[in-house]
Amino acid sequence: MQQYYDKGDIQLYLGDCIEILEKAAPDSIDMIFADPPYMLSNGGISCQAGKVVCVNKGKWDESKGLDEDFAFHLKWINACRRVLKPNGTIWISGTYHSIYSCGFALQKSGFKILNDICWLKPNASPNMSCRYFTASHETLLWAKKDPKGKHTFNYDIMKNGDWGDDAIKKPNKQMRSVWQIDTPKSYEKTFGKHPTQKPLELNNPCLNK
Repeated sequence: MQQYYDKGDIQLYLGDCIEILEKAAPDSIDMIFADPPYMLSNGGISCQAGKVVCVNKGKWDESKGLDEDFAFHLKWINACRRVLKPNGTIWISGTYHSIYSCGFALQKSGFKILNDICWLKPNASPNMSCRYFTASHETLLWAKKDPKGKHTFNYDIMKNGDWGDDAIKKPNKQMRSVWQIDTPKSYEKTFGKHPTQKPLELNNPCLNK
């Protein structure tokens, strides 16, 4: 485990998430946002900046089969559950390659799923094979640790807040479970690119809810 950023009350660590979570006290964290491997590095192709590229991101993103993939998700989700406060919540992002396994693991671990959010990407990459529908969304699961616990939801902020370029969110209307948000902007990649980097705008409602 390596700490490579520390400013004020913000610390970033590089390492195995389970090893890092083991160092945290039980029932000590309000919220977790997780972006686990999607298990889609299968030798296929995709489109990036108008060019055909390989989808392979590394060994860490390769599927090991349904059973092993599920065991992996169950392990890290249980590690998250241990450190969440009784009224704590977790967000998990993913595509169809992984999100259903994560959802089942959440329920097996005792979480209650509160919402599934459809993150609509109006600028999503085209499908290069022309054999499938163009993948233009990801799913976010929002769940609470204790099914009987009272989770935090800032209704007024969600309803009346300024949510940037999201054309689906109407002023003074309840926020829906479909969010239209572009993929990360160029300035968000100043310090390098992550293969599944999330836009800052996507995190805003998760952090402010």
